[in-house]
Amino acid sequence: MAHKLTNVFDKYLMSSKIAIAVSGGLDSMVLMNLAKLSNKINTRNIHIVVVDHGLRKDSKEEALFVKEEAKKIGLRSQILIWKGKKPTTKIQETARKKRYDMIFEYCKKNNISDLFVAHHLDDQIENFIFRMFRGSGIKGLTSFSNFYKIDGINLIRPLIEIPKSDLLIFAKKQKIKWVEDVSNSNFAFDRIKIRNALGNFYENGFDKKLFLKSINKLKSINEDLDFITDDYVSKYIEVHENIYVSIRKEFFDNSPKEIQMRVIKNCISFFAPEKLYSPKDVKMINILKWIKNNRKIDSKTLGGTLFKKNKNAILLYKEVNKLSNIKPVTISTSEFKCWDNRFLIKSNIKINGKISYLGPEGVKILKSKKIDLNKAKKEAPIAAIYSSPAVWEKKRLISAPIFNYSNSDSVNIEIKKIGYMI
Repeated sequence: MAHKLTNVFDKYLMSSKIAIAVSGGLDSMVLMNLAKLSNKINTRNIHIVVVDHGLRKDSKEEALFVKEEAKKIGLRSQILIWKGKKPTTKIQETARKKRYDMIFEYCKKNNISDLFVAHHLDDQIENFIFRMFRGSGIKGLTSFSNFYKIDGINLIRPLIEIPKSDLLIFAKKQKIKWVEDVSNSNFAFDRIKIRNALGNFYENGFDKKLFLKSINKLKSINEDLDFITDDYVSKYIEVHENIYVSIRKEFFDNSPKEIQMRVIKNCISFFAPEKLYSPKDVKMINILKWIKNNRKIDSKTLGGTLFKKNKNAILLYKEVNKLSNIKPVTISTSEFKCWDNRFLIKSNIKINGKISYLGPEGVKILKSKKIDLNKAKKEAPIAAIYSSPAVWEKKRLISAPIFNYSNSDSVNIEIKKIGYMI
């Protein structure tokens, strides 16, 4: 069993440095111990990250428990403390997003691209049922994958096809300690109701592996649909400098509805990478109805993305009042830094400034310098240009690399657009 699970873990090791999200529960404690058993990575390059969410009185003790257990097997660990106001509604969903936000930020600060999490087969089945009850389409039903990229971080689930029963056997043989999350027995949460109902199915001979077979078939269909979507994208859609997207209106007449939904979802993910979940299908259906039928309203917003009609196309770009959600990034001379999941940026000399968005003030400065703002195509709305990257030292604009502007000849900002497929 140990050899089998270690091989499963090793298969997903692609970087020399990784982070592992550990809560103290059975699943994540097993994952942490598998990392220790691996011969493919140096233990010095394994970062154990635990979040003290403060939602329960035991959360601090659980975080310290993880830290102590990690120390016993020679792994470094970091406790991230969630400070500030805690949610009173949508507790699990809000806590999940906050936990990922904090861990992603830790990964970026420590130049870690691969984050391992301990979701297993039971979680995948539970997520499928949960999303089915919420009316998700095939993309949502199959979204719980073993590899997913979000906000520049590779989210890796090596145990996604391993049943929890196998993890329990391994933990007992290896004498691994873990803590039980009392919220797992709180039937106020929909996921817990589903988990309990599935437990009854398992006890009555429900075959998890057959369910996995069905999920994998749906994943294969989803991949085929993605392949078909690419053909429509190449014909009707263009990404301009990673600032805005233009979709020719014929796309909405000539493509299947499922393809349209995928394109809209992917665009929203592009312009709002901080969101873990796409808007509900009903909201996207309403956007599609507006695109096809409503001639009175020329713009709408959804999921941090602005949709604007012009004569021949629908333009999509980051909503202006959401620009403050983009976190500034310290610029480096030694490596490219990812900014807003759209650009990689590096400086030739040391600068005290940070990478942030250009915004209205930056546009004013560029105009005063007689800089041509049409580089991002003439039809680019000025509000779309606001979301382009810029290097600021407090209120002083040092560089706007897309527009080849620097306030000094000695400053050369190198920029790469992150390859994006809608």
